[in-house]
Amino acid sequence: MKTALKLIFAGVLATTFVGCTAPNSLSTQTAADGSYSVKTISNNPVLSTKVGVDRINMTYVGDLKKVSLAIKDRWFVSRSFEYKIVWVDAQGMEINPEGSRWKPIQLTGREVKTVQSVAPNPSAVDVVVYLKND
Repeated sequence: MKTALKLIFAGVLATTFVGCTAPNSLSTQTAADGSYSVKTISNNPVLSTKVGVDRINMTYVGDLKKVSLAIKDRWFVSRSFEYKIVWVDAQGMEINPEGSRWKPIQLTGREVKTVQSVAPNPSAVDVVVYLKND
């Protein structure tokens, strides 16, 4: 009985840790007229209540797209987490997978910080933004 209880506790504990470290993502979908929509996927609902992307702007720098994201701390506490911006082509295939890496960011309570990224080449049309706990 004690062994079964320990196994159940270990399973619940492991699930809790996996849930805390799972990343959330946000992606853009550009239409033919140049407008874009934003899709959010939450694999970590606790993180969704703590931080999120407040606004997203896309512009061009020459023939390359540039994205500007406002990341907001939704609570009144300071926190550290990581984000990663991945560029994808019109078919949704990742461009330059080795070029995107996790970057740390720290926010104080209710702070908004802007992060930016320029597409690695002209075939990049949309972004996928990942957020995860440190």
